[in-house]
Amino acid sequence: MFGVFLPELEKNEPSRTKLRIEGLSDLVFGLALSIGAIALIQHIPQAPTALVNDVLNFGFSFLIIAVIWLSYTRIVSSLSDETSITLLLKFALLFCVALEPFLYYVYQTTVSAFLDFSSAAYAIDVGAMMVLLSGMTYIVIRQEVQREAHRLTARSIRLFRISMISRAICAAIFLASAFGIFWIQIPIFGNLRFVMWEVALGIFFASRAVTSWTGRKPSL
Repeated sequence: MFGVFLPELEKNEPSRTKLRIEGLSDLVFGLALSIGAIALIQHIPQAPTALVNDVLNFGFSFLIIAVIWLSYTRIVSSLSDETSITLLLKFALLFCVALEPFLYYVYQTTVSAFLDFSSAAYAIDVGAMMVLLSGMTYIVIRQEVQREAHRLTARSIRLFRISMISRAICAAIFLASAFGIFWIQIPIFGNLRFVMWEVALGIFFASRAVTSWTGRKPSL
Protein backbone atom coordinates (compact mmCIF):
# COMPACT_ATOMS: atom_id res chain seq x y z
CA MET A 1 0.00 0.00 0.00
CA PHE A 2 2.66 2.53 1.07
CA GLY A 3 5.01 1.37 -1.67
CA VAL A 4 2.43 2.22 -4.35
CA PHE A 5 0.90 5.38 -2.93
CA LEU A 6 3.81 7.25 -1.34
CA PRO A 7 6.17 7.46 -4.37
CA GLU A 8 3.38 9.16 -6.35
CA LEU A 9 3.03 11.81 -3.66
CA GLU A 10 6.77 12.23 -3.53
CA LYS A 11 6.93 12.81 -7.26
CA ASN A 12 4.07 15.29 -7.53
CA GLU A 13 4.12 17.19 -4.23
CA PRO A 14 7.39 16.53 -2.39
CA SER A 15 7.58 19.70 -0.34
CA ARG A 16 3.87 19.86 0.56
CA THR A 17 3.81 16.18 1.53
CA LYS A 18 6.86 16.57 3.73
CA LEU A 19 5.40 19.62 5.46
CA ARG A 20 2.14 17.80 6.13
CA ILE A 21 3.94 14.78 7.56
CA GLU A 22 6.08 16.94 9.83
CA GLY A 23 2.93 18.77 10.95
CA LEU A 24 1.35 15.41 11.76
CA SER A 25 4.54 14.39 13.60
CA ASP A 26 4.47 17.49 15.80
CA LEU A 27 0.80 16.82 16.57
CA VAL A 28 1.38 13.18 17.53
CA PHE A 29 4.37 13.99 19.73
CA GLY A 30 2.48 16.85 21.36
CA LEU A 31 -0.51 14.64 22.10
CA ALA A 32 1.71 11.87 23.46
CA LEU A 33 3.39 14.32 25.81
CA SER A 34 0.07 15.64 27.09
CA ILE A 35 -1.90 12.39 27.34
CA GLY A 36 0.25 11.24 30.21
CA ALA A 37 -0.67 14.35 32.19
CA ILE A 38 -4.37 13.84 31.39
CA ALA A 39 -4.13 10.26 32.66
CA LEU A 40 -2.89 11.56 36.02
CA ILE A 41 -6.19 13.39 36.55
CA GLN A 42 -8.03 10.06 36.64
CA HIS A 43 -6.11 9.07 39.76
CA ILE A 44 -5.93 11.85 42.34
CA PRO A 45 -3.26 11.00 44.97
CA GLN A 46 -4.30 11.16 48.58
CA ALA A 47 -0.84 11.19 50.18
CA PRO A 48 2.48 13.00 49.59
CA THR A 49 4.26 9.76 48.68
CA ALA A 50 1.54 8.91 46.14
CA LEU A 51 1.85 12.36 44.59
CA VAL A 52 5.63 12.08 44.29
CA ASN A 53 5.31 8.59 42.81
CA ASP A 54 2.78 9.76 40.20
CA VAL A 55 4.98 12.71 39.20
CA LEU A 56 8.06 10.47 38.87
CA ASN A 57 6.14 7.94 36.78
CA PHE A 58 4.82 10.69 34.51
CA GLY A 59 8.33 12.16 34.27
CA PHE A 60 9.70 8.82 33.06
CA SER A 61 7.18 8.56 30.22
CA PHE A 62 7.59 12.26 29.40
CA LEU A 63 11.38 11.88 29.22
CA ILE A 64 11.14 8.90 26.87
CA ILE A 65 8.88 10.75 24.42
CA ALA A 66 10.86 14.00 24.67
CA VAL A 67 14.18 12.30 23.89
CA ILE A 68 12.62 10.32 21.04
CA TRP A 69 11.25 13.59 19.66
CA LEU A 70 14.66 15.30 19.86
CA SER A 71 16.32 12.38 18.08
CA TYR A 72 13.57 12.24 15.45
CA THR A 73 13.83 15.99 14.78
CA ARG A 74 17.58 15.80 14.26
CA ILE A 75 17.29 12.83 11.94
CA VAL A 76 14.53 14.36 9.82
CA SER A 77 16.43 17.63 9.45
CA SER A 78 19.43 15.66 8.13
CA LEU A 79 17.54 13.57 5.56
CA SER A 80 18.46 14.76 2.10
CA ASP A 81 15.79 12.82 0.18
CA GLU A 82 12.28 11.70 1.11
CA THR A 83 11.51 8.15 0.00
CA SER A 84 8.72 5.66 0.55
CA ILE A 85 10.94 3.82 3.05
CA THR A 86 11.57 6.90 5.17
CA LEU A 87 7.86 7.74 5.11
CA LEU A 88 6.99 4.21 6.20
CA LEU A 89 9.50 4.42 9.07
CA LYS A 90 8.06 7.78 10.12
CA PHE A 91 4.49 6.46 10.20
CA ALA A 92 5.57 3.39 12.14
CA LEU A 93 7.43 5.57 14.65
CA LEU A 94 4.44 7.88 15.07
CA PHE A 95 2.24 4.84 15.73
CA CYS A 96 4.59 3.64 18.47
CA VAL A 97 4.80 7.15 19.93
CA ALA A 98 1.02 7.49 20.02
CA LEU A 99 0.77 4.06 21.68
CA GLU A 100 3.41 4.72 24.35
CA PRO A 101 1.29 6.73 26.86
CA PHE A 102 -1.48 4.12 26.76
CA LEU A 103 0.85 1.16 27.25
CA TYR A 104 2.71 2.99 30.01
CA TYR A 105 -0.55 3.82 31.79
CA VAL A 106 -1.69 0.19 31.56
CA TYR A 107 1.68 -1.01 32.84
CA GLN A 108 1.55 1.42 35.78
CA THR A 109 -2.05 0.74 36.82
CA THR A 110 -2.51 -2.96 36.03
CA VAL A 111 -2.96 -5.70 38.60
CA SER A 112 0.10 -7.72 39.54
CA ALA A 113 -1.10 -10.79 37.65
CA PHE A 114 -1.06 -8.82 34.38
CA LEU A 115 2.14 -6.88 35.10
CA ASP A 116 4.40 -9.34 33.27
CA PHE A 117 2.48 -9.04 29.99
CA SER A 118 1.78 -5.29 30.22
CA SER A 119 5.42 -4.43 30.96
CA ALA A 120 6.54 -6.72 28.11
CA ALA A 121 4.20 -4.87 25.73
CA TYR A 122 5.67 -1.55 26.85
CA ALA A 123 9.21 -2.87 26.37
CA ILE A 124 8.35 -3.95 22.82
CA ASP A 125 6.92 -0.51 22.04
CA VAL A 126 10.00 1.36 23.31
CA GLY A 127 12.31 -1.15 21.63
CA ALA A 128 10.44 -0.66 18.35
CA MET A 129 10.92 3.13 18.60
CA MET A 130 14.65 2.59 19.09
CA VAL A 131 14.78 0.25 16.10
CA LEU A 132 12.99 2.76 13.89
CA LEU A 133 15.28 5.60 15.00
CA SER A 134 18.30 3.42 14.28
CA GLY A 135 16.92 2.58 10.82
CA MET A 136 16.28 6.24 10.02
CA THR A 137 19.78 7.11 11.19
CA TYR A 138 21.19 4.45 8.87
CA ILE A 139 19.30 6.02 5.96
CA VAL A 140 20.80 9.44 6.78
CA ILE A 141 24.30 7.93 6.71
CA ARG A 142 23.65 5.99 3.50
CA GLN A 143 22.21 9.02 1.71
CA GLU A 144 25.17 11.13 2.75
CA VAL A 145 27.72 8.55 1.59
CA GLN A 146 25.99 8.16 -1.79
CA ARG A 147 25.76 11.90 -2.47
CA GLU A 148 28.45 13.58 -4.53
CA ALA A 149 28.01 16.94 -2.77
CA HIS A 150 28.13 16.12 0.93
CA ARG A 151 25.88 18.08 3.31
CA LEU A 152 27.31 16.72 6.58
CA THR A 153 30.83 16.86 7.91
CA ALA A 154 32.86 13.74 8.60
CA ARG A 155 32.44 14.36 12.33
CA SER A 156 28.66 14.58 11.97
CA ILE A 157 28.57 11.29 10.10
CA ARG A 158 30.70 9.69 12.81
CA LEU A 159 28.31 10.96 15.51
CA PHE A 160 25.35 9.61 13.55
CA ARG A 161 27.06 6.21 13.46
CA ILE A 162 27.55 6.32 17.23
CA SER A 163 23.89 7.19 17.69
CA MET A 164 22.79 4.43 15.33
CA ILE A 165 24.82 1.78 17.17
CA SER A 166 23.69 2.95 20.62
CA ARG A 167 20.02 2.95 19.56
CA ALA A 168 20.38 -0.53 18.09
CA ILE A 169 21.90 -1.76 21.37
CA CYS A 170 19.13 -0.13 23.40
CA ALA A 171 16.51 -1.63 21.10
CA ALA A 172 18.01 -5.10 21.49
CA ILE A 173 17.98 -4.78 25.30
CA PHE A 174 14.38 -3.55 25.45
CA LEU A 175 13.12 -6.20 23.03
CA ALA A 176 15.05 -8.97 24.81
CA SER A 177 13.65 -7.86 28.18
CA ALA A 178 10.14 -8.67 26.92
CA PHE A 179 10.91 -12.41 27.04
CA GLY A 180 9.51 -14.21 30.04
CA ILE A 181 12.89 -15.54 31.15
CA PHE A 182 13.83 -12.01 32.24
CA TRP A 183 10.74 -11.61 34.43
CA ILE A 184 12.58 -12.70 37.57
CA GLN A 185 13.69 -11.12 40.80
CA ILE A 186 17.42 -10.78 41.45
CA PRO A 187 18.96 -9.93 44.83
CA ILE A 188 19.49 -6.23 45.62
CA PHE A 189 18.52 -4.95 42.15
CA GLY A 190 14.94 -6.22 41.96
CA ASN A 191 13.17 -7.32 38.78
CA LEU A 192 15.65 -8.14 36.01
CA ARG A 193 13.40 -6.72 33.25
CA PHE A 194 13.34 -3.29 34.86
CA VAL A 195 17.10 -3.43 35.48
CA MET A 196 17.59 -4.05 31.76
CA TRP A 197 15.45 -0.99 31.02
CA GLU A 198 17.65 1.12 33.27
CA VAL A 199 20.80 -0.17 31.55
CA ALA A 200 19.34 0.52 28.09
CA LEU A 201 18.26 4.03 28.99
CA GLY A 202 21.64 4.68 30.58
CA ILE A 203 23.33 3.72 27.31
CA PHE A 204 20.88 5.84 25.33
CA PHE A 205 21.34 8.99 27.41
CA ALA A 206 25.10 8.48 27.66
CA SER A 207 25.38 8.28 23.87
CA ARG A 208 23.31 11.45 23.53
CA ALA A 209 25.58 13.22 25.99
CA VAL A 210 28.68 12.06 24.13
CA THR A 211 27.38 13.08 20.71
CA SER A 212 26.12 16.43 22.04
CA TRP A 213 29.45 17.21 23.71
CA THR A 214 31.71 16.07 20.87
CA GLY A 215 29.41 17.68 18.32
CA ARG A 216 29.97 21.17 19.70
CA LYS A 217 32.21 23.47 17.75
CA PRO A 218 35.44 24.27 19.56
CA SER A 219 35.48 27.74 21.03
CA LEU A 220 38.07 30.21 19.75
